[in-house]
Parts: sequence; C-alpha cells; structure tokens
Amino acid sequence: MRRFRLSLALILALVLGIFIGIKASKSTGEVPKPPVAFADESLPFNEVFVKVAEKVKPAVVRVETEAVVEYSSPFSDFFSDPFFRWFFGENLPSPKRKEILKGLGSGFLISPDGYIVTNNHVVEGAKKVVVKLIDGRKLKAKIIGTDKKSDLALLKINAKNLPYLKWGDSSKIKVGEWVLAIGNPLGLDYTVTAGIISAKGRQLPLSEYEDFIQTDAAINRGNSGGPLVNLRGEVIGVNAAIQTETGGFMGLGFAIPSNLAKKVIKDLMSKGKVVRPFLGIQMQAVNEDMAKALGLKVAKGAIISNVIKGSPAEKAGLRRYDVVVGVDGREIKNPLDLKIAIMRHSPGDRIVLKVIRNGKEIKIPVVLGSESQAPAYFAQGNPLGIEVSPLSRRLRRFYPYGVEVSRVKPGSPAQRAGIQPGDVILEINRQPVKSVAEFKTLVGRLRKGDIVLLTVARGEQTFFITLRIG
Repeated sequence: MRRFRLSLALILALVLGIFIGIKASKSTGEVPKPPVAFADESLPFNEVFVKVAEKVKPAVVRVETEAVVEYSSPFSDFFSDPFFRWFFGENLPSPKRKEILKGLGSGFLISPDGYIVTNNHVVEGAKKVVVKLIDGRKLKAKIIGTDKKSDLALLKINAKNLPYLKWGDSSKIKVGEWVLAIGNPLGLDYTVTAGIISAKGRQLPLSEYEDFIQTDAAINRGNSGGPLVNLRGEVIGVNAAIQTETGGFMGLGFAIPSNLAKKVIKDLMSKGKVVRPFLGIQMQAVNEDMAKALGLKVAKGAIISNVIKGSPAEKAGLRRYDVVVGVDGREIKNPLDLKIAIMRHSPGDRIVLKVIRNGKEIKIPVVLGSESQAPAYFAQGNPLGIEVSPLSRRLRRFYPYGVEVSRVKPGSPAQRAGIQPGDVILEINRQPVKSVAEFKTLVGRLRKGDIVLLTVARGEQTFFITLRIG
C-alpha cells in the first residue's frame, strides 16, 4: 500500500509539472525553440540569417563585363544573292556589324589579396571586367582562368586586406537544409534571399559536369557567380542558373557544388587551367533488363562498354561488362556519379574501384592518367568525329538548347558532311540534344553503318545533315 501511494504521488507530480510548463508557455505567448549554432555562438533562430548576411555580404562583389559581339548585317542575304555576286565578284565580303554587349553577374572573394570566383558564362568572351566592392570601389579585374566544362572562372583584383569567404563541404548538405543566396539580381546589389536545399545531383545543359544543387532560395539574372551559403556562412555552392518560363524566379535555382568548385579553382589558381584525370572507359547506365541479363540484384552502377587501349583502365585490368558500383568507399549509382567521383581527383592519384564482375564483387586499384591521353578515347568513342561543348552565353540568346561543335576530326564523317566548328547541333535523329551528356548518350547508341540525321544551326540558318557512320 505504501509503494502504491508513492507511485501515485510521483505520477501526480509529473502531471502537475507538465500542466505548469504548458501554462507558462501560453502565458508568454512563445514556443521554446532550440538554439542554432553559428560560429561558436548560440543564437535564437530568427537572428541566424542576420548574422550570416552580415558575415557574407562584405565578400560578395558585383561583376560588370563588356564584350564585342559580331553579327551578320541585315543586308547579308542581299549581298549573298548569286546575281549580286556574279555582278560584283565572288570574293566580296559579307558585311558584318559589331555591338558592345554589357553583362552583369556576381562573384565572391576567396582570399584577402583579391581572388574572386564567378561563373564562366559571366565573363566568357569579355574584353573588359570590372568588379565593384561593397565599399563602392570599382577595380579592373584580370581573368586568371576559365573552365567551360564546369562553368567556373577565377578573377583577380589588385587590392589587399579584403574580406573573404571559406568553402564548406557540399557532400554533407541535406535536402531541407536552410541556405542563403547573395548576389546582384537584376542589378539590385547585395540582395539576400533564403530558402532550402530542394534536391541534389540535378542535371542541366549548362555544363558538362552536371551535379547541381537545387534550391528554392530566390535566384534571378545577375545572381550568377554569387555564393550559396549554409547557416555557418560557408560557401556550399556557386549560383549558376535558373529554370524559368517567364524569365524570372520560379523557385528553381541551381548551384555548382563547392567540392567540385574547389578542385577547379585550385587548378585555375596554380596552373591557369584545369588539369583533369583520365580513366579511359566508355560507360552507360544499368537498366532493369540489363541488370537481369547480367545477374545483378539491383539496376544501379556504371557498366563499362569499352576500355580504351593503353589507358589506365586497361592497365588496371578493367574489362567490358564490369559494373562499377563504388569509388573509394563511395557508392556509384550511375555514370554521372562515377564521372564526378573521378573529377574530384588529379592525374597520378590512386583510387580503388568496387566492381561487380560475373556476379562477384571485387576491388580494383587504378592510377589515374591525365586528360592529355584522351585523344585516343575521343577518336574511338565518338563515331561522328566531333567534340562538343555547352552553348556559350551568346548562343544561348538564340537557341533554347543544343551543343556547340568545338572540334571536327580531320577525315571524320562529320567533316565529310560539312560540319564546322561553331555549328550548333540541335537534334540527333530527331532527338533534342539538351546537354553534352545527352549528346554523348545519343552518339553512344550509334553503330557502324548507321545513317544519322543531324539538325544543325549555323548563324541564322537551320538545316539538316545526313551522314553515314563508317
């Protein structure tokens, strides 16, 4: 009986304590919230954004560019008329007109001596770059290096003791995590917007390395090159693009992950260019039917369709039909995962691939080579004989999608058919080409003897070209 009374008293005390706590909470009108850590401080949540903005804004810059763009004259059709050329001669040059194209973007300082990160498409083709600091100073910037494949660029201004930002670890971000975007949208300097990480690993036609962070933090034209930061003020992404049907913000913004950007910027700073590693395989995604045919439990990984002769992959013993499912302990779900995992390394690095071969899981160490070994891969891996890159800033003004021809191999089917550097390939066999990755996928399906229909844009003309794979 005594034990029962003691238990009853404890229960009554617990209920009374909960009642008093609820009553006290109601009387203050506040719901208790856990503090959020920021730079070793414990702050109420509603003050964290203020602290982040105060810390980050001084290191964000406005990037102004000027480029000279050459256009065909509205009279070019008249001058190219056969009768006109017969009368005045075939060597008459087609008239051109030049226009100064001004651009606006964002960037951020990564060192006290004036190194600035921005997007390649912000400064691409620019003859003059000026950077405006938060204190109002305008300084001429030098382009240290650009990388079209990742859409990143590194600038340098002549100044000292500048505020700067530190890189965060983009591999640790989580969907639903709060982030801030800071930049100069539509010319409105130092605009701060907040949102969350909406998704990771998004693919866009903006760059070859399509591993974008998606966020609903408001990003508009002019935000390109600005930082996407976490609640510690660390850069976890470089704002690069929006997806919109109106030209304005629709809740779909995209940023280049910091871990990818760090490697690119490090190379640009030390070498002026990006030195990429080379594995030497052709690969594709594993679908359900392929998984069944290979006896795989799940349809994931990157299956090797070809191993380039003399490549690091061949020297390491990789074979056709091997399915790569891991790199250095990191899971590989598809070819893009493998591509990004390799990109994070440098030539000469040793990696360990987890491979499924004949139903058994094995580990294969590989010493990566240099991208300078890639010509053999280019010649064997592309039956058209062309190399492509994402559309430049100028071309994106005229074409909603496509890839630009950057190189045509002498004697290739593409050269014989009349393809030229600067052409824009819009479709392959009536399939839209929206990115470099899509181009490679469509070309990878071609076989010897196939007749290919290309939709090509050149200047103001769009036309069809057919060629046969030799």
